[in-house]
Amino acid sequence: MKQTPVIAIATPVRRAIVAQARREQPQECCGLLVGHRGHVGFAVPMRNVAASPTRYRIDDAAHLELRRVLRQFSPSLSILGVYHSHPAGPADPSPTDIDEAMYPEWAYMIVGLNGRRLTIRAFRIRMGAVQEIKIDWRT
Repeated sequence: MKQTPVIAIATPVRRAIVAQARREQPQECCGLLVGHRGHVGFAVPMRNVAASPTRYRIDDAAHLELRRVLRQFSPSLSILGVYHSHPAGPADPSPTDIDEAMYPEWAYMIVGLNGRRLTIRAFRIRMGAVQEIKIDWRT
């Protein structure tokens, strides 16, 4: 029996991501999930250089700079995934999200702000295949 992947995310990280998603509406927000061994302790907001309500793109230079900074931490921290919002849609990966997923080991977290009910889901996206990841919200 195949086990469902799980990512643990601190509750304050969730709050920060949701606040950013609401603040940046109607554009998609984006950022990187940082932590250690499947436990996300930090959300690093990034500027959406696509400046779009239906697409996000993290600046390559900012991404590389964060990687450089993280190498200096002890114990080590790394980028575990990326998050973005769908300001007027559900928390499902769009065809563009799937096509542009470049890191198969990352979690792709989406904040859906469609309607009155906010939803947050996470996925692994490998070569066009999408698998939902269970989110373990930690306090």
